[in-house]
Amino acid sequence: MISFKQLVALSGSLALLLVIACSGNTAATPVTVAPATTVTEQPPISDAAIRMNLGGEPNTLDPQLASSLLEFSVLRQLSQGLLGFDENLILTQLVAAEVPTVENGGITPDGLTYTFKLTDGVSWSDGQPLTAHDFAYTFKRILSPEMAGPYSDFFSAIQGGQEYMMSAEADEAVKAGLRDALGISAASDDTLVINLSAPNPTFLQKVALVAAFPVRQDVVEQYGRAWTEAGNHVGNGPYVLSEWVHQDHITLEANPNYWGEAPKQARIRLSMIGDVNAELTAYKAGDLDIARVPPGIEAGILADATLGKQVLPSSQISSLALFLNTTDEAFGDPKIRQAIATAIDRDSWTEQVKNGVGQSATGWLPPGLPGYDPNVGSEYEFDAEKAKTLLAEAGYPGGEGFPEVSLTYVAAGDQGIMAQFLQAQLPENLGIEMGLDPLDPPSYGQQVIGGRQFDMTLLLWTADYPDPENFLASLFSSESFLDITGYASEEFDRLAGLAAAELDQESRVGLWSRAHEVMISDAPIAPLMFVERFYLKSPDVQGLTLTGIDGEIPGDTRLAEVYLSPEPRLLGR
Repeated sequence: MISFKQLVALSGSLALLLVIACSGNTAATPVTVAPATTVTEQPPISDAAIRMNLGGEPNTLDPQLASSLLEFSVLRQLSQGLLGFDENLILTQLVAAEVPTVENGGITPDGLTYTFKLTDGVSWSDGQPLTAHDFAYTFKRILSPEMAGPYSDFFSAIQGGQEYMMSAEADEAVKAGLRDALGISAASDDTLVINLSAPNPTFLQKVALVAAFPVRQDVVEQYGRAWTEAGNHVGNGPYVLSEWVHQDHITLEANPNYWGEAPKQARIRLSMIGDVNAELTAYKAGDLDIARVPPGIEAGILADATLGKQVLPSSQISSLALFLNTTDEAFGDPKIRQAIATAIDRDSWTEQVKNGVGQSATGWLPPGLPGYDPNVGSEYEFDAEKAKTLLAEAGYPGGEGFPEVSLTYVAAGDQGIMAQFLQAQLPENLGIEMGLDPLDPPSYGQQVIGGRQFDMTLLLWTADYPDPENFLASLFSSESFLDITGYASEEFDRLAGLAAAELDQESRVGLWSRAHEVMISDAPIAPLMFVERFYLKSPDVQGLTLTGIDGEIPGDTRLAEVYLSPEPRLLGR
């Protein structure tokens, strides 16, 4: 994903994975899809608002520009794409009448043409019909060089996509020609056709992402970037944006023109409390219905006679690592990076700081993802003497003469606690002093993601879609926009290229596993932990279903099914 995962979020049960079954003699990858469901309309159960916390202000509510977990959580209520994932992360149809397959004629046998038939009667929130022309506009917008969206690379396999994306400096006539030549067309009001330049085994999973949520051309052109503001926004999801008080809260109301089953709750109020301790206080006071458990106190909350019964654990498909700028003088030598990775006592973090919550990691691919191997990176198990030896071999015995470095991170969630932990670890175990550089999310995006202006940074990655490609190609391919470490490996790129074109799932995962091992050996990152997150949920809240790809809001992929018990709201906890 070229989307970076906002570190505010260290974002049910371990999610089951999308199952991709394929054979070596089939050009297009068959996918397991969820069966169609019957839509039964019903009014919202209650006029009261479910009160949740985003943890911060969205930078944007434009689907083609969104890149953070909190933005995804809001947008999943306001809009829906052609496809989505069910609670088991199996592809399912949303606006599309069915998931295209070779068997149903939606994918050509060569894997190059995808045909999406739209469900009858789908409309925008203002009542206008939603058509295949809207999706054609959206997919072309994703690839627009003017948009330069964070997920545009995901769709570069579309015929002509790469050329159009790279045409920012071309004159308008050339860009218009490239746009018209894209393999995207509306064959009719209810039929979208997309042609690829080469088979892409994960294309349907990418179609299910927030980046592919439809936007309407006339609304964008009328309001410009302000089209996402309350009063201007038009979507096709179960809720509409009724209020956006910047830096304070967002209010969503049930969409009266929603084409599917009406949401079970009339309103959702999303606060923007950045401090997790303040969030917990608000929950205890009865001002929030769902809240994050602050890091480091999970054990105490679980032991609490009242709150312990309201704890909701969530195992996301997420990894947290220390990313090292390989273009920086301090971290150009792989031995230095390997020394850093070996000098971190991850078990101490998990046991002493997190009180046993979470799983320490030496690899990057998390549990629940194809290709996960707990033995990858075992050479980086904590060993202070080995780390010092590696650093000495790189020319810095005892850390003597090592350049001044700092750790850049988002000043929210438990990133500050992790930063302080690392600031203590490296001097003690390696002799390297490290400063701290906390940033707000917008500044972090500009400085780290957009500018590679950092020495070290903490980055959390939560799966956009359940495939190792999403964890590896996005961040470590040398041509990727999100290769923030500057990592460049011919062998990694070779394996990534083979994996991206391989249609046999077992072979594909094997190639990604080898690429993972190459990257971990080169150590552009020091993996830290696989994320386990805890929430508190009021007994009033019913119908919440968690998945491994939830954003900042737990259960945000199916939030329209959540409702408050008709019993009086609990006033205190």
